[in-house]
Amino acid sequence: MRVKLDNGKTYDIGAMFKPTKVARGEAWGFFRGNLSAWPKGLMIPVESKTTFSGLFKWLLVFPLHTLSLLMLLPLWIFGYSTYAYSFFTKADGEKLEDYRSSLKKVYEDLSDIEDQYEFKKRLKEEIAKIKPY
Repeated sequence: MRVKLDNGKTYDIGAMFKPTKVARGEAWGFFRGNLSAWPKGLMIPVESKTTFSGLFKWLLVFPLHTLSLLMLLPLWIFGYSTYAYSFFTKADGEKLEDYRSSLKKVYEDLSDIEDQYEFKKRLKEEIAKIKPY
């Protein structure tokens, strides 16, 4: 179940409680990163224009978010996290970094093409070859 708050952010309630196997170091990083975001979540109704339905949704999401953060600590011991907090892992970050460097190389290789149509066509072909996902 996805809930959209007044500030435009959406939260997947089911994903907050779905365990996912990750490395212990990554699990600890996800816990620390999301724990530091907790005060920002507390301030959502104060910092954004709030409607009655938005306040109700926040009153649903914030306690569940807090509970899921508390759940991360025992999960970390076993090398688990939850899907909501670990959908972008370190391996994904490495793939993205490789993709960026490959894309930079493609732009350098194609920089001598002056025809705009030909450039776009070749760029599209090259990007299709290097896409990580």
